[in-house]
Amino acid sequence: MGADMERLTDRIFQKKITVKGVTFTVFDITFIICLLTFALLIRLPLFPHVSGDYSGFLDDWMKAIRYHGGLPSLGHEISNYSAAYMIIMSLLSYIDADPLYLLKSVSVFFDYMASIAVFLILYQVTHNTHKAILGMGGLLLAPTVVLNGAFWCQCDMIYITFLLYGIYYLCRGHSSRALLMTAAGLAFKLQALFILPLYVIVWLCPLVLADGKKREVRLPDFLLLPIPYLVLAVPGILMGRNIWKAIGVYLEQTNYYPWLTLNYPNIYAFFGQTYGSGYIIEGLGRTGIFAVILLLGCLAYYLYGKKVRMDGELMVTTALLSVGIIVYCLPHMHERYGLLIDVTAVVYAILRPRMIPAAAGLIISSLIAYMPYLFGMEGIPPLQHALLQLALLIAVGLDFHKQTRKVERLKPKA
Repeated sequence: MGADMERLTDRIFQKKITVKGVTFTVFDITFIICLLTFALLIRLPLFPHVSGDYSGFLDDWMKAIRYHGGLPSLGHEISNYSAAYMIIMSLLSYIDADPLYLLKSVSVFFDYMASIAVFLILYQVTHNTHKAILGMGGLLLAPTVVLNGAFWCQCDMIYITFLLYGIYYLCRGHSSRALLMTAAGLAFKLQALFILPLYVIVWLCPLVLADGKKREVRLPDFLLLPIPYLVLAVPGILMGRNIWKAIGVYLEQTNYYPWLTLNYPNIYAFFGQTYGSGYIIEGLGRTGIFAVILLLGCLAYYLYGKKVRMDGELMVTTALLSVGIIVYCLPHMHERYGLLIDVTAVVYAILRPRMIPAAAGLIISSLIAYMPYLFGMEGIPPLQHALLQLALLIAVGLDFHKQTRKVERLKPKA
């Protein structure tokens, strides 16, 4: 009887269901349901926590929005956030509930949307349902992802979600949709620009997945990037907000803090330019900007010069390495700006299992960077932390080099 029941259970679990061309087993679907449920159960106990950012900024903004009647508040100078997120806050203000829970619910919703995007990317690259589901799990359980929205009440997963769907459309060969998704991310956060070097590189070296078809980026599609940002600023302008204030939010953000790194473990820790330091080296930040441009230029030159045929694994590694370089060298990086690295590292770990230690190290490094602000504790001194982050990026760089040699050998001979 017991053996018969086990065989019956196996037959049920192995029954196949196809959804939009993707084949799942009942066991896959059962696991996904459990995963989504437990991911929520992990987050819900964190909702009551009031972070410094919420009490110091978001709570006051929501009070001001409600005072001005919701959407009409878009015509007032309330925050230094983009119009896109202020529209969301304005819409939430009409709901008679605790703003803390409302804002966190939006962030958690995008955690789930991002996990679906990770599934789609991995399935496009591997056509392996199990790997795609594991990627979903990795994203939903990554500690920095959990803390960013459910604990901290930050909204970084919104722009990252759009960037992930952009990569998905890139894998599908839809250049305009990919860059439109990236543009949507840019409408929420300036940090969405961190993914653009990947698109430039794919423009130079088209992506080729297992089906042998090229996925190219069309140069005119880059013109889509400012459109959502400008369109979403229009309601506020029509309601009386100064046009230059409305479209110049990101420029103001870049000058908001003087320190060259705000708890993020990057190159400025070597010069003592960390959050709260008593002196600022003038011009060092501009040097870092030019260094980023040079390093990314070398990366693109290397790939294009070798005429490397970009596959799915190399695309993800390139994305991880390029974003890592940007956040490591650009000035004024907050600890949260490494979240895109963490999310990309999850996809990277699924595609490159031997690099799981490096991917996990990057996520743990970001978690350590969260500690001073969220928990009032310093896990690793800034200089040592910056050295650790550099070592992890070098490990990814070496793997990148190994992959370029591999795909180069796969090139068809002329």
